[in-house]
Amino acid sequence: MNQRIDKFPDYFPQSCPPLKQKKGNLTVYRIVESNTIKAREFIPIGEKKKRYLSQSCNSFGISLITNPDDLKTALNYFAQNDMKRKNKAAIGIITPDSGVYAHAPSQNVGSSHINWWTYIDVKPHTFFNEILEIGVDI
Repeated sequence: MNQRIDKFPDYFPQSCPPLKQKKGNLTVYRIVESNTIKAREFIPIGEKKKRYLSQSCNSFGISLITNPDDLKTALNYFAQNDMKRKNKAAIGIITPDSGVYAHAPSQNVGSSHINWWTYIDVKPHTFFNEILEIGVDI
């Protein structure tokens, strides 16, 4: 039987994730474009850009929201920044065996914003199971 090792990628910057991280079961929302859960919408910016040496720790975390009230704040921010297609939220539950998270309140996307750093071999999109349209379903 294979056991997964709770390890982060080697390309994460030093001291990443930060020391003030948490583990736990947490209901979260991810702003997405698609009507279905797609792995490509759960790739951190730092991994998309592949410039590991110049990226901050936060860029390797997946941006999530914990309070559904902040979804409208995030939606307004995305609409103002030419990302109008991001008008849906994937709902999921992150778990202690998936990685760690830290609160990262943001004026742009709300006070319940967190960054979630996943362990190697974790497939973030598999922790999400429903898509809702912001302003309609939620």
